[in-house]
Amino acid sequence: MSCDDKNHQMHMCALKKEGLYEYVAKYSDQPTVQCRKCGSKANSSKNLCAAHLLDEAPNVEGGHGIIGFADIGKVHAG
Repeated sequence: MSCDDKNHQMHMCALKKEGLYEYVAKYSDQPTVQCRKCGSKANSSKNLCAAHLLDEAPNVEGGHGIIGFADIGKVHAG
């Protein structure tokens, strides 16, 4: 499965493939998400291919940690 995101060059897999380890370190120093294919961790889901996220997605609305996919879009405390 290939990623068709226009910013794929900033995903962990692409950065590693290109040997851009300084960017890998920069975008994974405080990881909140992990790729289920390669195990790469990233600070943001923006740096992983969406198809490879684990069963949870970051709650980017207010920085309240992570929520399950079933809870995306639902009202939450906070």
